[in-house]
Formats: sequence, structure tokens, C-alpha cells
Amino acid sequence: MLIKQKRLINLNRLSAFNLDTIQLGVPVTSNEAQKLNLSKIGDSIIPSADFGNKCNKNAYGYSYPDKTKAKAKRYIYTNWIQPFGNEYASYVPVDVHRKCYPKIEVAPTEIELLLSQGVDGKEYIIANLTPTIRKSFLLEAINVILEIFGECYIFEKDIQVHSQTRRCNWEILPPGEKPGVHLRRQLESKKLETNIYDIDRLNYLDEFVVEKCIEGTNGFNGYYAYVFKESFCVLESAIYGNATYIIPKEDWEILSQKTKQELFAEDKVLFKIIHNSEWKNNFKLSISQLGYKT
Repeated sequence: MLIKQKRLINLNRLSAFNLDTIQLGVPVTSNEAQKLNLSKIGDSIIPSADFGNKCNKNAYGYSYPDKTKAKAKRYIYTNWIQPFGNEYASYVPVDVHRKCYPKIEVAPTEIELLLSQGVDGKEYIIANLTPTIRKSFLLEAINVILEIFGECYIFEKDIQVHSQTRRCNWEILPPGEKPGVHLRRQLESKKLETNIYDIDRLNYLDEFVVEKCIEGTNGFNGYYAYVFKESFCVLESAIYGNATYIIPKEDWEILSQKTKQELFAEDKVLFKIIHNSEWKNNFKLSISQLGYKT
């Protein structure tokens, strides 16, 4: 069955199918794989948030106000300004606070799309329907595919010839390249405002001595991994409203390829540090508990 619309409201159209066995995706007939930066059979990726709202929620999650509780002053983001409007002055960080309702955080669904070869020898892009996604986020998976391609096929049987999966969400930065400088250069080259991301937090992390830095790609745009010589690795998002995740250094190459849900399920998150006005203090306290000496 082919669904060809902007988004699906519910799963009523799938009532005739066995949801435990269907597969979702699109056949590769043109540039579908290149659109997702998938190059080889088995490549898997969380789609870029740039595709739209559904992909953004899939990659980063979202939040909404809890209006049953009173408003409170909350750190919103750090803005970079030139003092007193002086265009010749150096940029300085200014924290922005507002009175807001408490936020209810909704975790990202982290649905991955996989380049696969079917039993018919043709290539397909299919959703990686884990048991959790198949049970709870089938509608979200369909809407992610619709948002990217404008259509989604419902296959009644497994079309996949299983092969080794390789996630393509990270790449190592060149030696000596600092994420804060790297991101600022990227934004300036695209003529985008630097306050799109919270570069101040990356600049702070750039002050620490680390073995290497890894840049997130596609669905992980704005994410960086800092591998410390001690026993941990810091996964940091430059996107406002996220959190810092600290994971074990051992097998960091494998762990950094996992979704946050998988890291929590496998008890691999040593600390989760919410982005707020206490972030720096909480970060320093967390890494000091892991043996880092400032």
C-alpha cells in the first residue's frame, strides 16, 4: 500500500495489516539514498532535523509547558552580543532568563532509516522498526518518512536481506579542531547567526584537555563528543534546551553510535546534565566525581 500525503493522523488506514510484521519505507529509484547521506547497503541514520518538524522531534525530542504549575524564572539560552551596539567590540555572552511554566520533556523517538537490499535485489530505504518503535511509534515512523519523501510504502512482508548495519551519525573532527571554533566557522560560512546555537557552552568545553573530538552529522547536527583521557566521554549538544550526557570512555566508539534511549536502557549514562543556569557547576561537579582534576 502507498500512502501519499503530508502526514498521517492515525493508523486507521492500516487496520487490514498485521502491524507486527509490516515494513515501512520507500524503494530507491533516484536520489533517495543521497538525500539521507546513505551510501552503502547497511548504512543507518537518524534523519536530519532540517527535513522538518517531525524529523526534529525524532532527533531531539520536544517539550511543552506544564500550565498546572506556577511560572518560575528559567534560563532560556545564552545570546552573543556586541556591547552597547558597538560593531567594533568583541562579542560577549549574555544569559537570557524569563518567567516560564515548568517544561515537560518528551524524549526523542530516534527512529533510524536504513539502506537495505530486498530479496528482489532492489534497494530500499526502510525504517528500523525496533520492538519499541513498532509498539509505540509506528505512526511517528510513517510521518518521518512522509516528511522526507512525500510518500511511504507499507510492505506486508519483510523485504530486507539482512546485512551488517553501520550507523553514520558521527565523524571525527580533524586533530586540534575545537568544536566551538568549528561550529562558528560553519555558521559564518553559511552566513547564519551564531546565536542559532549555544556556542558559549562549546567554548567552555573547549577549555578542557581531551584526546579527541567527534562531530555529529545529519540527525546529530550540533552534537559533539569529547573523549577525555580519564574514564569518560562527554556528549554535548549545542542546540538550546537539550542536555549533556557523560558516558564511559571504554568502547566510546560503539557507545557514541547508540541512541540515547539505548544508552539509558544499557545503563551507560553516567550523568545527564540539564542545560540551565547551573550547568557549568553541575558539569564540573560531575567530572570531578569521575576523577577529572581541574
